[in-house]
Amino acid sequence: MKTPEEWMRDFEAKIADAQAKAAAVQEGLAQAGGSASSNDGTITVSVAPNGALTGLDLTADAMRKSHGQLSAEILEIARKAQRGAAVKVAETFAEVEGEGSETYRMITEYLPPPEEEEQPKAPGYAFNEEYEERAATAPPPPPVRRPAPRPSDDDDDFGGDSIFKKQ
Repeated sequence: MKTPEEWMRDFEAKIADAQAKAAAVQEGLAQAGGSASSNDGTITVSVAPNGALTGLDLTADAMRKSHGQLSAEILEIARKAQRGAAVKVAETFAEVEGEGSETYRMITEYLPPPEEEEQPKAPGYAFNEEYEERAATAPPPPPVRRPAPRPSDDDDDFGGDSIFKKQ
C-alpha cells in the first residue's frame, strides 16, 4: 500500500505529464496551419489548423485565367492546404499520444483523402487542348423564354361542369 506521500508524488507526476502533453499539443496546433500553391505559383491558399481559410493570394497572371478555371484551381489548392493542415494536426497527436491512441484514431478517421496526383497529359494536338478549355469555360446557354401566360377570360370559363349532362 502506498503512503500518502507516494500517492501525492504519483499524482503530481501525472499532472505534470498532462500539462506537458497539453503544452505540446498547443504548440503543435499553433504550427499546424497549411498552405498550398498552384503549379505555376499564381495562386496561394493558407488555412488554419481547423481548415478555415486564412489567406488567398492571387497574382496578376492568375486574374488572366477564366473564371471557371480560376475557381476550380482555388478549390483544388484549398483542399490540398486543408489536407496538409489536417495531417499536421494528426502528427501532433501522434507525437503526444502515440499512433495507437484513441485520439489519434479519431483524428485520422476524418482526414480528407489525398488528392490524386495530376497525370501529365499525353502529347496531342494543340487545337484539341484549346477546344477542351473553351468547352469547359463556354458561357451558359441563354435562358429559355417562355411566352407570357394568356390572361384568363371569364367568358371561356364554364365552371368545370360538362355541357353533356345526363338527365
